[in-house]
Amino acid sequence: MNRCRCIFSLILLLTVVACSSQDIPTAPIVNGWHEPISKQGVYIVRPGDGLYAIAWRYGLDYRNIVRINHLSEPYALQTGQKLYLVQPTTQDKQMAAAVAAKPVVKPAPAAKPVSQPQKTTAAAQPVKKAAPVAATTTSSSLAWQWPAAGKVVQGFNANSAQDKGINIVNSAGTPIKAAAAGQVVYSGSGLPGYGYLIIIKHNDTYLSAYAHNSAVLVKEGQRVKAGQTIARMGNTGADRVMLHFEIRRRGQPIDPESVLPKR
Repeated sequence: MNRCRCIFSLILLLTVVACSSQDIPTAPIVNGWHEPISKQGVYIVRPGDGLYAIAWRYGLDYRNIVRINHLSEPYALQTGQKLYLVQPTTQDKQMAAAVAAKPVVKPAPAAKPVSQPQKTTAAAQPVKKAAPVAATTTSSSLAWQWPAAGKVVQGFNANSAQDKGINIVNSAGTPIKAAAAGQVVYSGSGLPGYGYLIIIKHNDTYLSAYAHNSAVLVKEGQRVKAGQTIARMGNTGADRVMLHFEIRRRGQPIDPESVLPKR
């Protein structure tokens, strides 16, 4: 009887531990700054995917994906669509042509986008040494400014697989602002490790990203001005309240502090 009780207690303990582990918040950017490309170099479009999000996921210049796949604006993708992430070989093209010759089954409608997070109703006071957001600097015809007031607790590290941006901490609900004028090309939670994420296209060269938001105040396709509030700071997909901020030039991450104004 005592042995049965011990076995039952052990099973119960393991069950509690397993359930508790599911409640542990996802660490920021746990999958690194991009996912590895498959050997076939092919990506199958999933519900809710967009060109810019796919390019961001794999650390690619979206223009290369457009060129390889002969896409046209506004780059509308369909669930189940096959995209080459690298230049296909002649054999790949022949196989694709054979598949295209078969009757096409209409793909299922894309799933509804993830509902936007709720606004934080009562934001705490900002940290005392918060940097002013208004300061700007110019890089390649763009007037960059800090996307949020707060303290940088993690900087860019070119030798790290994860630190491809900077982490700025402040209180929940702190305004997140567009670092430069541009167009929102992604707003959602489909990229692992980023929580609720916004990506802004500033021109053909530069994109910026704002992760872990608690409230998203813009939608895809919307044009925003530099300094416009686009979100509220939160901890979606992170273990603390913060903004993870990245800038990519031609698909490659650069140190945001190299173009942001000096503090």
